[in-house]
Amino acid sequence: MAHTDFLRSLSRDKRRELTKKSNGHALLRSIVLVVLMTTTSVCIASRVPYWFLLLPVNGLLLISLFHFLHECIHDTPYKLILLNRLSGSLCGFLLFIPSEWFRYFHRDHHRYTQVIGKDPELAAAKPATKIQWLTHLTGFSVYKSLAAVFRQYFINKEIEAFIPNRARAKVVKEVRAITLVYAILLVASVVSGTALLFWIWILPLLLGQPFLRLYLLAEHTLCEHSEDMLRNTRTILSNPVVRWFTWNMPFHTEHHVYPAVPFHKLPTLHKHIQEYLINTESSYIEFNHKLYKQLTPLA
Repeated sequence: MAHTDFLRSLSRDKRRELTKKSNGHALLRSIVLVVLMTTTSVCIASRVPYWFLLLPVNGLLLISLFHFLHECIHDTPYKLILLNRLSGSLCGFLLFIPSEWFRYFHRDHHRYTQVIGKDPELAAAKPATKIQWLTHLTGFSVYKSLAAVFRQYFINKEIEAFIPNRARAKVVKEVRAITLVYAILLVASVVSGTALLFWIWILPLLLGQPFLRLYLLAEHTLCEHSEDMLRNTRTILSNPVVRWFTWNMPFHTEHHVYPAVPFHKLPTLHKHIQEYLINTESSYIEFNHKLYKQLTPLA
């Protein structure tokens, strides 16, 4: 069965049930994340005993905002579009990812998943050697690419093809606005002589990058270059804790098959589609272990 056949098999009532949005699920998850990040940040700033052990914890919490950002650009967490856009902008700001730019980047990723030359995610080559895999985990190449995005959109040059003409001015405006805020925060930190933002934001974000890289590698790496979402995407069964902090995105094949389904309905969709899944793994550790063994040696 192809993913299009599966979609056609869903009744109108089932589609309506699966795509029903709920403010409560996203609000509860957002509140928990804010409380946890505030608590760890205050503990780090206060230098509580063993505060340095909280740096990677804060990093994992910050990195989890990527999944919230992803949901927001699909406009699925909240019923109100404005609330999705505001939440996405805040998450993007904290992650150094312009949310409006990412919206169109990700739109083409869904439209052309695993299609060479069209899927923007394939523009950056996947690790082919063990040393490339280790380097990839640092996130350096990602931040280098994002720095290029900020530079080119700040000066309004070389706007990528996946950004439609109607959205270009908005994307440029957002990039310039958040770049200005970054600059103000940097100057304020230098003038005040405090490194607080480094300890509660920048360093934790860097420490969280390897976990996000491992997660993202599992989504499509080693899957077919096919138009069938059941073949070009992978679902990681994982565990409830990981699924909670990743907004159920380990059900990634399910998400690609039916992107309009909100995160809190993906477990339900999984129950309907699980017998047709082709690419699955039990955990991110298992997938990356298999991937690492297939890569060419370090030397």
